[in-house]
Amino acid sequence: MGGSDLNKVWFESPTFRSTVWVISIVLLIGSFVNGVLLKHNDFRNHYKLGVEFLHRNPYMMLDGNPTYSNYPVGRIMFNSTLALFPYRVARAVSWTIGILALLFSLKLWHRIAQRRRAVSRSVAFAAGALSLGILSRWVIRDLDDCGTHIILLFFLTMAAWAVMNNKTVLSGFWLASAATYKLTPVVFLPFLLYKRRWRDAAWMVLFIIVLNLVLPATFLGWSRTLEANHIFVAKITGVIKATQNDPTTDGIEPPRHVNRNLRLAIARYLQTYRPGHPLFIPHPDDVPENGQVPSDARPHPLFLQFLDLSPATVNIITLIVYSILAVLLAILFRHKWGSEPPSADLASEWPVVMAFSAILSPLCWGQHLVLVIPALFIAMRAILSEKLGKWRVISVWIIAFLVLVPQREILGKTLWRIIHSYKVETIAILLCMILVLTLPKKPTAPTTC
Repeated sequence: MGGSDLNKVWFESPTFRSTVWVISIVLLIGSFVNGVLLKHNDFRNHYKLGVEFLHRNPYMMLDGNPTYSNYPVGRIMFNSTLALFPYRVARAVSWTIGILALLFSLKLWHRIAQRRRAVSRSVAFAAGALSLGILSRWVIRDLDDCGTHIILLFFLTMAAWAVMNNKTVLSGFWLASAATYKLTPVVFLPFLLYKRRWRDAAWMVLFIIVLNLVLPATFLGWSRTLEANHIFVAKITGVIKATQNDPTTDGIEPPRHVNRNLRLAIARYLQTYRPGHPLFIPHPDDVPENGQVPSDARPHPLFLQFLDLSPATVNIITLIVYSILAVLLAILFRHKWGSEPPSADLASEWPVVMAFSAILSPLCWGQHLVLVIPALFIAMRAILSEKLGKWRVISVWIIAFLVLVPQREILGKTLWRIIHSYKVETIAILLCMILVLTLPKKPTAPTTC
């Protein structure tokens, strides 16, 4: 028996499958207790927004101080469907939908990936289990929020399935639902246009109008709906203007090191943060008992800073980096999609755009990164079933280390903040995308006995 056989035995064995199911059941029970019975997190805010929508006050406008207006009006309408239930029942409903959406999304991604290369069920199961295991911190965090971003993952997965099967109306609907649920999936619109999927793009625009204007107006009336959309547009405009003045700001909330946003990751290595800046981490000996950081505080010895460029220069460099990435993706994505190998590229391209839609968001927390699951899943299928370079296996180990190890429970709050200041999870996401982008267009020979 060759070495490749030994590599296959462990994930094809009944013991591996049984272990995965036992761990999954234990985690699900814990997740239900946390997510449904104990936690609040952002779900409570979305629930309150839904309640206010039912009171015809989108964005909680009763006190004249709109909140969460960085979400489209249609998202507040979506929230109102959960607000029809008592609070804890709504959490249980959303959590259950999240679990089902995750399982169904993985099943669909398996089917989509089969168009590129068919693999055995044991390989697909192992790829799914390993992907969820490596990214488990993000998945568990989102289930603590009752699966709100797993639902977004489901929308984008359904859109991919519809596009691959040339269901243009359905693809437009699911993409519009995703861009309504959270704005950043609007990046799929230029992606569709570049791929010359004109009808899918047109239906997406049409459904965005329906979901954010027509349907809300049937309940709120045109005047209140237009007012709410004006608040949303003003908020997004403010976010864009804020980043022009300071790359670390987003116009929504103070910057934090655990924000995995790509722009913040670039700024981290180009700017120097001084005492008084929210991202400055002081030397513990320089912080008095009241917690106020003095103006002459030294940086923590592990909090290294590199360049000291001006915000304007950082913005220019960020724009250049984004432009290079866009050109690179345009070159890699230049071919039309097919439905059979070797032109079934949607399976490797769509997950990359999903990952970008997460890290381009001004606020990118751990739970948002469940959108990276398809990228790692596609890569793991290939790694487990094809003869590829060892660097891919090493990359997977690096991703697992960067995601699973730097946790507050393990390192303590200060060291955890310092490590996350280097944007280790953003690096992990970029590695996931590289693994997918560099998959051979024509699948290599399978690993055989």
